[in-house]
Amino acid sequence: MAENYVKFGESKLRNNCPKCYAQDGLKFSFYNKIEDTKLYTRATKQVKGELNCSHCESQIYPALWTDEIDRIYLYNLKRVGKPETYQRFKPLAIYILAGVVLAGAAAAFGIYYLKTK
Repeated sequence: MAENYVKFGESKLRNNCPKCYAQDGLKFSFYNKIEDTKLYTRATKQVKGELNCSHCESQIYPALWTDEIDRIYLYNLKRVGKPETYQRFKPLAIYILAGVVLAGAAAAFGIYYLKTK
């Protein structure tokens, strides 16, 4: 099962960067987890957030976040909302389902035909 993340929200901050102390370079990005298999593609409710600084061009990990940045993260997570979840079946799954339905109908018809004889 392949997993990838799709960006569904972004927010800029005016806080100081914990690494380079620049004030206008922080940006939160929110990603939605997508699971991809041979039978279906599904978007889950799982959200991953990243904080990046454009001045020092580095990712700021949650261990370095201040309490203020943590509160702003939670606020922005509420603001962007929950991502849309879905499950889409691929053609292989549809063919398998059609085959199972046809095999079940054939078995029911065979049982009915044998009982009437």
